[in-house]
Amino acid sequence: MECDGRTESKEDPVSFSHKRQEYLPAAIAFLALVLFALALIIATKGSRPGGCPSCNCAGEYDPDIGLLTQGGSEEESQNELGFGLSIFIMTLSFCIVASFLISEHSFFNLPDCLSYVFIGIMIGLILRLSGISATAGYALPNQEQFFLFIIPPIIFEAGYSLSKADFFRESGSILVFAVVGTIITALFWGLAMYLLGTCGVSYNFRLWEALTFGALVSAVDPVATLAIFNALKVNRTLHYLVFGESVVNDAVAIVLYHTFAQMIGSSRPQWYVPMFSFVYIFAGSVVVGVLTSALAALILKHLNLSKQPTLELAFYLLMAYVPYFMCEGFGMSGIMGILTGGVLLAHYAHPNLSTVTQISSNYCFKSIAYLTETFVFVYLGTALTTFNHSWDSATVAFAIVLTLASRAANIFPLSRVVNKYRGNAKIDAKNQFIMWFSGLRGAIAFALSLNFPGGNEVTRRVVISTTLVSVICLNASIHAPTIDMISGLGYCAVHGYRSWRRNIAYSAAPES
Repeated sequence: MECDGRTESKEDPVSFSHKRQEYLPAAIAFLALVLFALALIIATKGSRPGGCPSCNCAGEYDPDIGLLTQGGSEEESQNELGFGLSIFIMTLSFCIVASFLISEHSFFNLPDCLSYVFIGIMIGLILRLSGISATAGYALPNQEQFFLFIIPPIIFEAGYSLSKADFFRESGSILVFAVVGTIITALFWGLAMYLLGTCGVSYNFRLWEALTFGALVSAVDPVATLAIFNALKVNRTLHYLVFGESVVNDAVAIVLYHTFAQMIGSSRPQWYVPMFSFVYIFAGSVVVGVLTSALAALILKHLNLSKQPTLELAFYLLMAYVPYFMCEGFGMSGIMGILTGGVLLAHYAHPNLSTVTQISSNYCFKSIAYLTETFVFVYLGTALTTFNHSWDSATVAFAIVLTLASRAANIFPLSRVVNKYRGNAKIDAKNQFIMWFSGLRGAIAFALSLNFPGGNEVTRRVVISTTLVSVICLNASIHAPTIDMISGLGYCAVHGYRSWRRNIAYSAAPES
């Protein structure tokens, strides 16, 4: 039997059992660290927390209002910015070295994404205990910077390196789960949280606030999902159903998020306004991605830029990110535009490049995406221990439960519908269960929470804190059982996430 194009290796059951025993202590230690960090935050609430990324504030801490106020001269601010950036650059460098050493020597089986969160928590604890977390806050991106410079490379590379043949073969099912399923998840989660708040058992969100929160929580993280499925070398159908859904789901979730966010504060919004807004954002973003990719492909085909590879690469890099900024400028979804552009650039423009630019652009896209992914997970850990949070334990608990319940309300009913049109390649009960259980949340959900609209600062902080804890706890507590469950259900043996990380670096061209 072959899995993802490779022959399955027969692994000794005793050896596999030993790997499972190695992983569980690491996962337990990670959860213990999260709980310890939360306890420390509560115990040191009077110390200086890091700046809130809404305004990138990092001035003097005012205990009367519990916030940081901007202070100091421009020169001092520049010095603190340089110091904060040096901290995070050194942290990213440490993550790269640590990832390499762990992959080479197999110290433990905790996946890279959780290892980076672990490092971020440790850095945040050090900054908080040393009293310089406010200084480091200067280097943290605000919401606009996060979406303009951190998220686009991740989404673009996911679309650019996607296997187009497998993706389009499963495109019907992927679109059903990614579009219809995301809408179901967002509505289920948002309405349930609204009702819980109305009953007084959780934070009292307004209707459109709860639906906006549900939209951001419905964003499945392709990075964490890819980590599991490449680690286990599951069959290609399951791999591309879940990974393809997670990539498209991000764009759909962001479109829903912006659609519902526009309704916050509206006195009497018409029922058709969100529907037309969704169609405009979704369809318009796809059109922008198609047009910019077609333009890049035509220019590269008819203009012999290959004579000067430096200019060719510079042009290609710029055209890769043009759809994002154009969509944002027209009030559409940059994520949807850059995802569409990434898929089409790889298919139509990449063959028109010189061999040198094909290789260099691919490594360039992968390196930028890797750095931004790593920064996001470090940011998650750092934010947990340095942000000025507003905790609502009931809301956090219900958010975790509703995330799993809303995912189930999406996967199982839609699988029955999809199976009617899949012929003999039906999604069986085991695959459905894995698809439900592997819908991990991550960078997109947290990034959207930083930009939560409405003007209510307390609500925004509750959303950020709830999303942050939900993402970290769900990923840490679900990742280990998922590995055990998939392998126990008869799928390919665990080959090691670290070896996949080493192998993927050598791929010199996007898959077709």
